[in-house]
Amino acid sequence: MNEITTTLKRIAVYYLLLAINVIFCANIVADVFPTRNLSTVYLLVLSACLVLYYAHRVVPSGHLSFMTKALSVMAVLLILLRGVKYSAVSEIGVLARLSWYLYYVPILLIPLFLFAISLLVSAKGNSRLPALWFGALGLTVALLVLVLTNDLHHQAFVFQEGFADWDSNYTYGWLFYVVNAWQFALSLTSIVILIYKCRVTTARKNAWIILLPFALGIVMYALLLTDAMPKINGAHLIEFPEAHIFTAAAVLECCMSLGLIPTNTDYGKMFRNLSLAAQITDRAGTPVYSSAEAMPLTADQFALPDGSRIDEHTVLHKMPLSGGYGFWQDDLTNLDRLNAELEEAKEGLMEEAELARLQNELKEKQAKIEQRTKVYDAIARRIQTQSQAISSLAKRARETSDGEVREECRRQITLLGAYIKRYANLTLLAEENDLIASGELGLAVSEVLRYLNYAGKPGELVVVTEALVPSQAAIAVFEAFETLL
Repeated sequence: MNEITTTLKRIAVYYLLLAINVIFCANIVADVFPTRNLSTVYLLVLSACLVLYYAHRVVPSGHLSFMTKALSVMAVLLILLRGVKYSAVSEIGVLARLSWYLYYVPILLIPLFLFAISLLVSAKGNSRLPALWFGALGLTVALLVLVLTNDLHHQAFVFQEGFADWDSNYTYGWLFYVVNAWQFALSLTSIVILIYKCRVTTARKNAWIILLPFALGIVMYALLLTDAMPKINGAHLIEFPEAHIFTAAAVLECCMSLGLIPTNTDYGKMFRNLSLAAQITDRAGTPVYSSAEAMPLTADQFALPDGSRIDEHTVLHKMPLSGGYGFWQDDLTNLDRLNAELEEAKEGLMEEAELARLQNELKEKQAKIEQRTKVYDAIARRIQTQSQAISSLAKRARETSDGEVREECRRQITLLGAYIKRYANLTLLAEENDLIASGELGLAVSEVLRYLNYAGKPGELVVVTEALVPSQAAIAVFEAFETLL
């Protein structure tokens, strides 16, 4: 429900920005100096913000990032052409018509870029566009050429003889309807592909939200085509350029908010909600992400080696990352207090009987510790192969300057780390109970699959029932799962 609410709020913001243009910039402010073209300036500022917004939010990775930014650049171009047509060359018929025809460069390229995004999402390496996109590119270019040469054949817009009163007295030809049908079909196909390729169940279930801005865009187009769009001061409330831009932007926002397109946000929110005392810094020691539990590090603490104590009860762990370091702090207060209490109790025992009783109690605790140590040793032996693999991958990442190799090492390390963590958790549960819930096994497999997806290998677990299963059987299943991976 939170995803739905957040997405609807973001869509509402887009259309609120459009309403500001409709109410204030386009229809209330007089079209005279110095407020002439205020609507164009306002929309240009919004389009420039859109370029920066996508540059920040979309994962900066190859063609996917380029296509998203190119889509927003087309919005800037469309608004520039809008300003040129109604201001700079409005009195020069040929140039005014050409600027009008040039509308269809961004109008057709925006859905083409959205189609490219849908094909690139989840593509391994995200480095090559399929042949299908080049076929769509060819058809789009052909339609653009036909529209731009409309003065020669009049198949998109049909004018009176000698282009008399061309700006208001014209009809639509068959080519106009083909162009618009193509751009809407391409946009709808892109959305269907994104939904089909998405492996997140909630995102696919909530994908109906995308139809809201898509349907609203069709309604605005229909009102404009039939001249049924309300007017103020003789001008439409909404013109074709802004209707097209806001529809495309709202559709793309839905896709990003629902998770159909990978984004580069919410890492700060994740760290704020993290219960561990962890942080990531740059190479100079400046915190980039930090949890609420993490204590700020001084310059001396930043330079300490892994496993150093930074105060009486806190151990600092350090791990080099690409571009910086990861830190996490272990609070040993309870363990230190227990050790201190044992020491004080041992020193305070003066009578033999009391000492014997405490010694027996200590032996019992030691037996439990030894038993737990055996479990830890068993876990360590079982995950030795994975631990060695992590060490090798870390060494390989440190020794190479190839970013792709480092990224691949990091993905494999996180996958192995997820397996080690969940294997240890299942083993500890098995030590305490003969039977464990099947949901625990499901959580273990799901977490490993999540990191497997991150490594570019799609996988999903569907749990259809809950039951108690023998602990050793659950561990055997998880080991078999690891062997399969």
